[in-house]
Amino acid sequence: MATSEPTPETAASEQPTVLDVDVVGDRALASVERGDVSIVVEAPAGISAEELEATLNGVPESIERTTERFAETPTMSDDTTEIDGSTDAEAATDDDLGGGA
Repeated sequence: MATSEPTPETAASEQPTVLDVDVVGDRALASVERGDVSIVVEAPAGISAEELEATLNGVPESIERTTERFAETPTMSDDTTEIDGSTDAEAATDDDLGGGA
């Protein structure tokens, strides 16, 4: 009879990494997923790990800076004033629509 590992009382806190690599011609397309994060990289098929690491150096920090900038920018709906609840198309007159002589 085979012995088995005891079942852990709690699930692992770290989610597994899912790696999918397709090579088409001289290009490699790799997607990596872990939890809510997905990354897709296209590179020459023969790229070394060192070259790829050097190319991606600073990417996480750039993503963080960019998302912070967008988080600070009001969305269009936040920056719009509603007068009567109609859309611009509903409020337009025939003269505003153009389209003919």
